[in-house]
Amino acid sequence: MTARHELAATLRLALPLILLQLLSYAQPVVDTVMAGRHSDLTLASVALAAQIFSFIYLFMAGCALAITAAVSQANGRDDRAQIRRNFQQGIWMLAFLAVVTVLLTLLGAYVPALLGSTPDIAREAKRYLLTLAPGAGVCIIGLAGRCFLEGMAYPRTTVIVQALLIPANILGNYVLLYGAGPIPALGVPGMALSTVLCYLFFTTFVFTAIARNPRWRAYRPFYRFAAPDFAAIRHYFAVGLPIALALVMETGLFTTVGLIVSRTNEVNAAANQIALNYAGLSFMIPLGLASALTIRCGNAYGRGDYATLRLRALSGMAAVAVVMCFVALVPLFLRHEIAALYSNSADIVAIAGTILVLVGIFQISDGMQVCTAGVLRGIHDTRMPMIYAFIGYWLVGFPAALAGYHWLNIGVAGLWVGMVAGLTLTAALGIRRVLWQVRKR
Repeated sequence: MTARHELAATLRLALPLILLQLLSYAQPVVDTVMAGRHSDLTLASVALAAQIFSFIYLFMAGCALAITAAVSQANGRDDRAQIRRNFQQGIWMLAFLAVVTVLLTLLGAYVPALLGSTPDIAREAKRYLLTLAPGAGVCIIGLAGRCFLEGMAYPRTTVIVQALLIPANILGNYVLLYGAGPIPALGVPGMALSTVLCYLFFTTFVFTAIARNPRWRAYRPFYRFAAPDFAAIRHYFAVGLPIALALVMETGLFTTVGLIVSRTNEVNAAANQIALNYAGLSFMIPLGLASALTIRCGNAYGRGDYATLRLRALSGMAAVAVVMCFVALVPLFLRHEIAALYSNSADIVAIAGTILVLVGIFQISDGMQVCTAGVLRGIHDTRMPMIYAFIGYWLVGFPAALAGYHWLNIGVAGLWVGMVAGLTLTAALGIRRVLWQVRKR
């Protein structure tokens, strides 16, 4: 296969994965908009509770990515018994993590009060998380189905169910938030209950599709469901835990910067949130490409085809660099127009426009760091990317952000200068690691 053919195949897989990421990103946006239309208290409490849960979910989802890589490698060898084994043991691992998720979510319900939130916000955020906790476990178990389908390079099912969840979530939010007929208005807990129902629907839909779709009949994914194999589960943790920690370290940097900005004034906080929201949206593009690279590189690695692995890794990284150059142009040239979509305040638009320039600058670095991590996940090299994340984000990025804030005299945009430095270093280290891995084979 030529680089052109490999790149075309990677992009064909990446497109539905990008769509899946965008649909996943849309769900919390829907919750935020509907909460804001209900009341300021609902918006503040739901946003705080969602942020607390997002850290828990992100960590568990990072651990689950080990299943995607394991399934894609076994699929590369056409080892159907191992595919089934990876799927079943992945369910056992995530069942354990589901219990941990429920416990952490219950404990997280008491965090807003500890953070010094106002009594009303702390109370409503607590009610949200206590209602969400049982469904949070169902959500984590459902990741096994998503990882299986993505590892088999068939994300269509998850795209369909994620698309169905958006109108279902809107309807559930409306009915349970405001009440309808015999259903009383539940307020903030109603939004949490709507999310729980969406989690239940997702998990049921995905597992039913895997069990009944003729495409998977030959793999018999639920046949003679094996008892927990703790050696296999330990291996998944060894691969997935560094992924989870790297994700939390990156998200933690952006969250910490947001907390610093929130201590200045409302205008800065609003401008910073606009930049974070747009950066998160644009990040879905390289994230989908990175998922495709994990699957494609894992497939080649699993069958020992290192020439194809090299071709897929290098062509994919080149494609990400080109795509992110175009993505970067949008905030660079339309920064004020983007900011104006979020706010009518001239002050907020001006500050957000300055930050969006930096968002545009780090698009290439952000894209490259996530795609190199995707390649390395496919070959189960996850420890070094975790170390790179710690170096880039916390040993360099965070101190540089503080220095930029205090010394550059450009306000909160100085914090983002430091984050650009951290992302760029992380990307450079990731590229170096990928080149070393593909050249040694």
